[in-house]
Amino acid sequence: MSAGTPPPRPWFAFSVDLSPATARERLPGLPSAPALPDGEPAEALDVDVVYDVPSLAWGGKVARLVDAPGKTLPGLLRRVSPETWDAVSRLESVLAEATASRPVKVRTATGAVLSAHAFTAPARSGPPATGPISEAFLVTVALAAERTGLPADYVERLQAEAHIVGTLQQAKADARSVPGPSAKKP
Repeated sequence: MSAGTPPPRPWFAFSVDLSPATARERLPGLPSAPALPDGEPAEALDVDVVYDVPSLAWGGKVARLVDAPGKTLPGLLRRVSPETWDAVSRLESVLAEATASRPVKVRTATGAVLSAHAFTAPARSGPPATGPISEAFLVTVALAAERTGLPADYVERLQAEAHIVGTLQQAKADARSVPGPSAKKP
């Protein structure tokens, strides 16, 4: 790196951004991802996700990063050039409504703790979003986590969450299609 070249920016990916190619397979029409450097497994400290961001593209609510003291969130740490940062920012907006960048503390596999940025949707004002969590989004996050080599127990947890959401949504749909009890005549 020359004296005038800005250093790469640490970017923490935790959602479908773990593998933009996987997201493109599951959601046709997404723009191509910029060339991304390989990342390293890491975990963000004192954060977690909530599924409260409505997304038309994913057909339900998607994840947003929130403060959660004592929690950790597995993901991938990439160091991207300033030129790539703007493309990553545009991609994040399309992938999961993640239009805000926020700082996070990240612990790498070597135990080093550093500051990075993660993209997330901003908190909504007003009443909470209604509607289901996107099963397609959850499945894609699980696939992306598996393809990027995140820990097997985390991948299994993501798969279980997707299965539970799918099962609950099917049960609700089935309950709506069952006719109610007919009125008895005296």
